[in-house]
Amino acid sequence: MTRLPDRARSRAFLFGVASYTHPETPDLPAVGNNLRDLRRLLTSPDGAFAPEHCTVMADPATPQAVYNALRHEAAQAEDTLLVYFAGHGERLRGGGLGLVLKDTTPDDVDVSCLEYDKMHALLRERTPAAHRIVILDCCYSGRAVPAMSGGRRAAALKAQLEIEGACVLTSSAATRESLAPHGATYTSFTGELLRLLGEGVPGAESLLSLELLSERLARATRLRGLPEPVDVFQGSTRHIALVRNRARPAAGRTGPAAAARTGSAPARRTGPAPARRAGSAAVAPPAVVQTHVSRPLVFAGEFHATKKDLARTVRAHWADAARRFFEDMGTREEPSESWRELRGWLREFTDPLTDDVEGRIALVDRYLTDPGLTPDHKLLHLLRWLDPDGPVVLRGTPLTYRTLTRACLARYGGDGEAGLPAELEAQRLLPTLAGFRSLRRLAGVQEEWEEALRAWRVGTAVAGLPDDVRAWAAATGPGALLAALLPPLELDRIRDTLPAAPHRPERTTQWYDRLLKAAGGRQSLLGGLVEAEFAERAGTEARLRAEEKTRRAAEAARRQAEADERRRRAEEEQREREAAALAAPPQQPGTGPGPAQAPAAGARGLRAPGTAARTAAPTRAYARDRTTAVLAALAIGTGWALVPAVVVWVTWWFTSYDVDAAETLSLAAGLTGAAVLGALLPCAVRLGSGHRPRLGAPSSWVPPVKPALTASALLLLYWLLGRNSSARADHIKADSDLLRGIGWGPFWDYAGQNAFRPSGGDILVSLLLLPVMAGCGAAGYRAGRELARRWERRHTGR
Repeated sequence: MTRLPDRARSRAFLFGVASYTHPETPDLPAVGNNLRDLRRLLTSPDGAFAPEHCTVMADPATPQAVYNALRHEAAQAEDTLLVYFAGHGERLRGGGLGLVLKDTTPDDVDVSCLEYDKMHALLRERTPAAHRIVILDCCYSGRAVPAMSGGRRAAALKAQLEIEGACVLTSSAATRESLAPHGATYTSFTGELLRLLGEGVPGAESLLSLELLSERLARATRLRGLPEPVDVFQGSTRHIALVRNRARPAAGRTGPAAAARTGSAPARRTGPAPARRAGSAAVAPPAVVQTHVSRPLVFAGEFHATKKDLARTVRAHWADAARRFFEDMGTREEPSESWRELRGWLREFTDPLTDDVEGRIALVDRYLTDPGLTPDHKLLHLLRWLDPDGPVVLRGTPLTYRTLTRACLARYGGDGEAGLPAELEAQRLLPTLAGFRSLRRLAGVQEEWEEALRAWRVGTAVAGLPDDVRAWAAATGPGALLAALLPPLELDRIRDTLPAAPHRPERTTQWYDRLLKAAGGRQSLLGGLVEAEFAERAGTEARLRAEEKTRRAAEAARRQAEADERRRRAEEEQREREAAALAAPPQQPGTGPGPAQAPAAGARGLRAPGTAARTAAPTRAYARDRTTAVLAALAIGTGWALVPAVVVWVTWWFTSYDVDAAETLSLAAGLTGAAVLGALLPCAVRLGSGHRPRLGAPSSWVPPVKPALTASALLLLYWLLGRNSSARADHIKADSDLLRGIGWGPFWDYAGQNAFRPSGGDILVSLLLLPVMAGCGAAGYRAGRELARRWERRHTGR
């Protein structure tokens, strides 16, 4: 009974050569079309093989490359194994068949071609497949251009190609040519095979068995005058079908006849192009699933002829691959042996129609040789180029959106690698991971993440953040920010494992508010984690600080009240002592009570012994206190006059202006000091011991600001206008420069001249002196009065 092979347990290996290195071997452009369309039909929904189990090897260069790839496919086939070859064929010296490869040379064809006998042995001994199918579209000589020719008897050919439990189908008999007309889309034999597979056989069963295909191929080639193919069948392989019959309406398709009956349009042709298009020069490139290289790469005890083979082994032996290829790569001039082998193997993928040549160049020249990338990062770039559609692995651990999310939140029960976010940031791995199809939504995430990280780190760098909170922010923040940028589905799955935020406290600390603001607020993922971790702590700290502040305020108020009470009592005692001293005026020694006092003394009786001594002591203390107060006031007034005078004469010495102006300014300063004394002396006499200016308390002797500024402004105004005025008629100015030139004696003799010089400016300056003197006196008196009020306020408390 005819059946299709089991797709999961069957393999197809198609190889052929369209272009040859040796100039004497003509190219066969149609072979590329053979491979492309045969694979399309075999892997279509009606075909016998799964797309991932149909391998095309275009233009293999050496026999070893074919053996390695075929050995790999044969070992995986359990139900059916199909091997197809298209290209030149050569007769070997021993009478065997040689398949001419890309680098085969006519001079040593026995060595450089692929011997069919060896392939025959491999298919017989190295595969568990129950059915083995070999289709050869070649001839023996390959000398004539542009045709392929052969010259062995059919019986001998059958004996040579026979494989037990298999089907062998060849394109020509012993004395006929296998044609590949110049400019044709396909070779003659494969073109007829593709037509039958694509259009089907009207009236036949729903499946096109190999036996039926062989019969139809023989009939079609006879009708067209082409070389008749030869077939050999063993066992039930003749009942294996390669495709469903597309011409059978029951198969679910509408052929031309059915279309006429139903009135519908004919189905789109899926087979090869009609014969009338054979001369067309437009040839599409072959569709290749996996390109094999001529020299396999040996790694982890396996031969690797395809990119997916190496990708699979790298995933399984990550540490070994990183150590072998990238830990010690040598220098550009002297690369290590392992790196040289890998680079040479990668450079074999040079077909612009089937290989990502530009990507491979960027991989080698930009990424794999970049000294700034770690071996793991380089291996990730290599894996992305080898198999971008395959699973993503880093150090043997699969990377998906789920594992990334869990690694970012490993602190909260995630089962991922806790240090992965730091590695992703340090090595900028996200753009590389976005090159894999399964992680393409990571494109652009690296830039968004880095911007969020900058804002987070600026916000957590403020002063006052506790050390443990700062450590948590550095360890947890990057991962949480990245998790928020990943697809939300995986985050929703583990959201229940995240800590729940407690009830928000009424008051919080400043560092907590800054941290929550840097996290993006309560609604963000990181903000929720901040609340869950520190909201309760911040609320407790804020409450304790408020209580401590209240306690300290109460303590300060209590201490202030006690100090005020002590000061009030001391002032009352002082006032009582002074009042008592004022109420008992002193008596002159040796004198008795006056007339007015005599009756009182008589009325009170005799004074007790020692009364006179006790009365004299307060009197002397009273006089001493007032004398001290007056001296203190004189010192303050003199100091106020002396300081401006010193400033005047220092400026006169260094700025050199007329000595008359300096004398006038000194007189104004003295008038200011005298006015201060006029206001201070009565207060000092009245207060007595209550007048206690101290050097350490500037407020008790420093002049008030406004009067001092007023007096200073007046002195400065007069200095600006009258510093060069003089009462001398001589034109020589009596300044410090003159003093330094003539000496002290001649200078003061000259300065003592008083010959009046009638000058309008000097007269105006002289008139200005009157308001200056009056203003200085008023400012000094006001300053003295204000200072006196300070003393009285401090003494009396009013």
